[in-house]
Amino acid sequence: MSQDPGRPSVAPTAAAPATLFGPVPQAGRGVLWWLGWLVPVIAAHRVCTPTRPGRVIDPLIERVRFWRTLLALTLTVCVWLTLHLVPPREIPGQLYENFFLGLVILELLFLLALAAVSMAPKGRRRAAASRWRGSFLAFVLVEAALVLFQTTGAQWPPASPLRAACALWLLLFGGSGGLLLLSNGCRTADVNETLPTLVPLLPLLPMTLPLAAVDPAYDRVPLAVRLLAQLTGPVSLVLLARWELRRLRTLHDVRVSHIWNRA
Repeated sequence: MSQDPGRPSVAPTAAAPATLFGPVPQAGRGVLWWLGWLVPVIAAHRVCTPTRPGRVIDPLIERVRFWRTLLALTLTVCVWLTLHLVPPREIPGQLYENFFLGLVILELLFLLALAAVSMAPKGRRRAAASRWRGSFLAFVLVEAALVLFQTTGAQWPPASPLRAACALWLLLFGGSGGLLLLSNGCRTADVNETLPTLVPLLPLLPMTLPLAAVDPAYDRVPLAVRLLAQLTGPVSLVLLARWELRRLRTLHDVRVSHIWNRA
């Protein structure tokens, strides 16, 4: 076929390769993409990472959220060990109890949010409801994986290799998915980019601030050390939230008041 001499030649563009972690169009989902669901870390990433097209992605904020969450968990365990508050063998169970309590509060938040969707502008109601359902589904799947692991796979040694493999899959999916839920506010960036900044404040502040001076686990710890250990997390989280909100507002013009317009 002859080419029009007045039209510049354009090299054909190759189709983008399918990624194991990120969203992939239906037509690009090959065997490798479907096999990715068998890997718990990949499955958790797909379920718990926001996917709304056109959302603002600030790489610096994404990194800060992830490392803030990982550092907070690490420092919490270090404080428990240094002050002899929790025996090493009880640390996984203690982390699970704290995580479960936070998820219960988040569940209440989601139920209130789903009720608030009914008050959204009529043209935005359906989109807002679908985005909240995605966040809530991620929460339910991660919590279900952790509960199933506690009830069916917590025995050691496992009764059979199959039981051990299932327990390991559930543990990796629930653990990595829980970390992602904490770092991105349970996928609430699908509703509004500012919500992952605000959502972690809701379960943390009500649980931590009232117990800062009366937690019986800290009875043997001086009051100054107790306040330092228990208030460092909330104070640093509030300061980081203020920084994130300001960055989103000044660089990307994203505000909390835009919640229904961006859903």
